[in-house]
Amino acid sequence: MELLVIGDRRIDYDGSAIKSHWAYRNFGILGNSIVVFRGRCDVKIEEMIDIEDLRQKKEIKSDDMVHYIVEVFDYPSTLMASALQKLFIAKLCELLGEYNIKTSRKGDDIYVNGKKLSISIATVSPVSVKIHIGINVEAKGIPKGVDAIGLKELGILDIAEFMEKSGKALAEEFTKVKKDSLKVRWAE
Repeated sequence: MELLVIGDRRIDYDGSAIKSHWAYRNFGILGNSIVVFRGRCDVKIEEMIDIEDLRQKKEIKSDDMVHYIVEVFDYPSTLMASALQKLFIAKLCELLGEYNIKTSRKGDDIYVNGKKLSISIATVSPVSVKIHIGINVEAKGIPKGVDAIGLKELGILDIAEFMEKSGKALAEEFTKVKKDSLKVRWAE
């Protein structure tokens, strides 16, 4: 799993990064990858993956988020995409616990004191699993009716350090899962 943390510039997320080979087309990363960057979030209707959100005409936006774009080429299936997404969300909850932040996970979202900290989607392309996770840096520019919170409100002020630490934690978790899957034999 190759990790790229982009700290020298902002990249806005509009949903198009969920397409296959985004990391290869934009950064030359071929194969399994996690790209971490910071920027606005405003998912366009034509880029929405979650049909429930689309049916309810939900807005997905935030003025400032840490974004994780994950692509995995091993056995793409929606079940694997959803399982890997939830594993990564659980790992981020564990990491936030190291900052003494008590989280709860509802499906594939992270909450703190009942306030939404993250958004996430997982899907497949014909060749890969694709996952987007976005964590609010500040709860600004959030759609009306969403009670949200951000990293800064939780006392995490060094966002660059958080991006590095969390990206590394997710990449290491995937590498461990991959290694563990390779060291077992079939049951007879």
